[in-house]
Amino acid sequence: SFSYETDKSKMIPFEKQVPCYLIWTTPETHKIINENLHESSMYSGIVEGVGPRYCPSIEDKLVRFSDKDRHQIFLEPESLELGETYIQGFSTSMPHHIQELMVRSLPGFKDARFAKYAYAIEYDAIDPLELKPNLETKKIKGLYFGGQVNGTSGYEEAACQGLMAGINASCTLLGKEELVLRRDEAYIGVLIDDLITKGVQDPYRMLTSRAEFRLLLRHDNADQRLIEYGHNVGLISDERYNKYLDKMNKIKEEKERLSSIRITPKSNVNEYLISINSPALDGGISAIELMKRPEVTYFDIVKMINLEDSLEYELGEQLNIEVKYEGYIQKAYRDAMKLQKLETMKIPEDIDYYAIHNLANEAKEKLSKIRPINVSQATRISGVNPSDISILIVYLESRGRKNEK
Repeated sequence: SFSYETDKSKMIPFEKQVPCYLIWTTPETHKIINENLHESSMYSGIVEGVGPRYCPSIEDKLVRFSDKDRHQIFLEPESLELGETYIQGFSTSMPHHIQELMVRSLPGFKDARFAKYAYAIEYDAIDPLELKPNLETKKIKGLYFGGQVNGTSGYEEAACQGLMAGINASCTLLGKEELVLRRDEAYIGVLIDDLITKGVQDPYRMLTSRAEFRLLLRHDNADQRLIEYGHNVGLISDERYNKYLDKMNKIKEEKERLSSIRITPKSNVNEYLISINSPALDGGISAIELMKRPEVTYFDIVKMINLEDSLEYELGEQLNIEVKYEGYIQKAYRDAMKLQKLETMKIPEDIDYYAIHNLANEAKEKLSKIRPINVSQATRISGVNPSDISILIVYLESRGRKNEK
């Protein structure tokens, strides 16, 4: 489930879920597409914009990957009630009569009937370099932008911006502090920071590889990272927030209990360890230390020593992650703290980068165009080198000292 609040009893049992099938395009499919490329809106010149890099149309795949004799396609059921199937990976801007020939050339689709035809869109976008981290425009106070208009794809990327723009517009009206998520706090923070510091050339997609703090941005700790912010801005009820605090308290108490429990090399303990391919104990060890072995989980500890009042599965899994990866997670937090220090170094809005001696010309140009709000953001602008950042920090510190006098 996407939410910890989901009632698991209402989820569809696995055996009642519907399969998604995989098929491949045929030589006939490729022949139809290649013979009618001139009919495609994207190849006839009707659509001039740059298409999404990570989900090209089927005709784009044939042109860009002409060495491939087939392409895979997923058949996704639209619902449990409707007899409609979405052909994923087969997006196109061909006319309807060509689409019918293309689809009917696929395995199992000889007599297919169409509920909806595929289409291409082209939309105007603003330059996201014109936005502040709170998604307010730099030029018009109180005007916020969120969604595809900022140059992203129209799915989760657009939705999360709408959420953040709405939160910040509301905070402004209510006189509350704006909400800006950092790169180590949320993928939303990575996405917005990328948009406003790097700009876009094609519709932006949020890929996990774009984030440098992936170990911190886990699915199991989403509530730890974000629920307090949600509560502060009024989107999380007191009831839900208190449930979260209760959950975190349970994990903390269990961690403390495991640290105090000492496991000795009794025969039943060693027999259990050997049964899960873990070396037998030759001395006493705390339960929490034993959990750090790759093959030993929290649930193994529960069975091994008949631990009473153990955590439910979801909380036990979270405890597993926190204990096993503790060293790596702490290192990631230290790296994030270094970044946070740079974020506290604010850059005045009236700064004249061209007046800073020894700053590279490209850095002056990029910094003047993007106008980062802090040094951390400046470090992520392409064309701004570490030496430029050092010069900028020295300049800001000397300016600060002058203002103090």
